[in-house]
Amino acid sequence: MAVPLVAIILAAGESTRMNSKKPKVLLPVAGQPMIDYALQNVRALAPSKIFVVVGAKSEEVSTHVKDKATPIFQKKRLGTGHAVQQVLPFLKKFKGNVLILYADACLVRPQTVLALRQFHLLQNAAATLLTARVESPFGYGRIIRGEGGEVIKIVEENQATEGEKKINEINAGVYFFRASVLAQSLKTLRLANGKKEFYLTDTIPQVLSQGERVHALMVPDRTEVLGINNRHQLTQAHRLWNLRRIEDHLLNGVTFHDLKSVEVDGKVVIGRDTVIEANVHLSGETVIGEDCRVESGSVIRSSKLGRGVVVRSSRIMDSQLGDGCDAGPFAHIRGGSVLDKNVHVGTNTELKNAKIASGSKVGHFSYVGDAKLGKDVNVGAGCVFANYDGRNKHETLVGDKAFLGSNSTLVAPVKIGAKAVVGAGAVVTKDVPAGTTVVGVPAKPVKKRK
Repeated sequence: MAVPLVAIILAAGESTRMNSKKPKVLLPVAGQPMIDYALQNVRALAPSKIFVVVGAKSEEVSTHVKDKATPIFQKKRLGTGHAVQQVLPFLKKFKGNVLILYADACLVRPQTVLALRQFHLLQNAAATLLTARVESPFGYGRIIRGEGGEVIKIVEENQATEGEKKINEINAGVYFFRASVLAQSLKTLRLANGKKEFYLTDTIPQVLSQGERVHALMVPDRTEVLGINNRHQLTQAHRLWNLRRIEDHLLNGVTFHDLKSVEVDGKVVIGRDTVIEANVHLSGETVIGEDCRVESGSVIRSSKLGRGVVVRSSRIMDSQLGDGCDAGPFAHIRGGSVLDKNVHVGTNTELKNAKIASGSKVGHFSYVGDAKLGKDVNVGAGCVFANYDGRNKHETLVGDKAFLGSNSTLVAPVKIGAKAVVGAGAVVTKDVPAGTTVVGVPAKPVKKRK
């Protein structure tokens, strides 16, 4: 039978060193707020309840987590031990284990937390904590072990002796406690020496005083325990998470030309044999199919690309490109545009809320806004769909196999029939029937196409 679990995420710190209007735990790391990583780690264990202890700028944090966890307000900032004490009234009848972790521990992987729980259960421990060995332990709590190698306490940097500061095994800030032992340890917690705070780390001697043992699991990847207390460390965390994601895509058959210059958010999906060149940013819920090529300088956000799509140094935002499409260089496709198969979008061309059927071509230096184009339409270079009259946006409809000449202007709302021809430089202000050729300013019919 599974042992019941409750999770506590500590998110009450002010962290003035970030110098931000936002709460520290809501600052983004590799595309998502750092507290979301803690929530993901917790949800991987399927706890019966998740509590988030909030303090500084609590309203913003509470709003962010309200559908995922129960916020608990810490009125006075009296340390991490005091923060956990605020949750005790909600655990009076709880019999099981309690997971405690910090909201800024965003580099810890879900599989590490799962391994820590398994170790805690196998040892039948009263308390189990995650540790790591680092080259430079400055600023971290040191793990103090007894003669038999057992954990006897955690000493914070400002409380450590010169000898203890040389210890390079540090506290990672992820704990499992037996609920009854945690409650008793918190009740007997004392103010830290020389401080007006109650440290959660000081519960370890309290657990031992109850005749219980404290176990520790050392994580092999020390990057998981790196703290985030300033902008430099925030940037470092961003780079580490980004590299992890790229490594996962490499294993799945994706080629990257430059691992250091590419940004890939956590929800991005990339198909096999796709090539991502340098200085590319993929964000949001972007899905890229197999055999695609995203060339240098491209930005793709919350968009879907089919198989064999080529993006040449362009921006694709909130749009869809079907199989075999190509765009750019320097194209801008946005506003929910949807391109069917084998659509070509030329150099410096912009699409906004455009629906384009298969086989159509939009030439370079063109603008297509609020329009629906049929199959095999040719939009000449410099063609402009004038969709805005100063107050409202209007739609343009273009039939199959229509031909729009270079530097022509279509003043919406207007309909261009199938196989119609708009001459170069023409300004279309009225509907053009199917098969009709129009030229001039304003455009007028010349003859019908056979």
